[in-house]
Amino acid sequence: MNSLPLTSTFASIFTLFYLFLSFRIGYLRGSPVMKLFFKMEKEIPETKLYRNIRAHGNFSEYVPIFLILLLIIEILGNSSFINLFMICLIFSYGRLSHAICFAFYENNPFLRISGMICTYLCLGIFAIQLLLEAIR
Repeated sequence: MNSLPLTSTFASIFTLFYLFLSFRIGYLRGSPVMKLFFKMEKEIPETKLYRNIRAHGNFSEYVPIFLILLLIIEILGNSSFINLFMICLIFSYGRLSHAICFAFYENNPFLRISGMICTYLCLGIFAIQLLLEAIR
């Protein structure tokens, strides 16, 4: 039986999406490996490459700290599974919507803003939860 089901599940999901973002950058840069698998467009606009690099970088900045906080909270075992699961889903929406905004749209304020609000909200909830655990 997995004693860390949420950390294991969401770490796997986030890793798969991270790989997708990584492969996308390789494709847009014209990587020889990607040319083996995909027909390459002639010319990729620099702004498109830059936005995809931002999506990848932003994803890689926030997901590790979230997973560390989730791991600690899950190990402590004082939180309900449903509450943690809901926070994980909200955070997932935040990260996916923000990455999709940058990778596939030139401008989508709804995805960008809602993505960051969800990200900050979930990180803040976990941080406060751990601080409260520490002072008990």
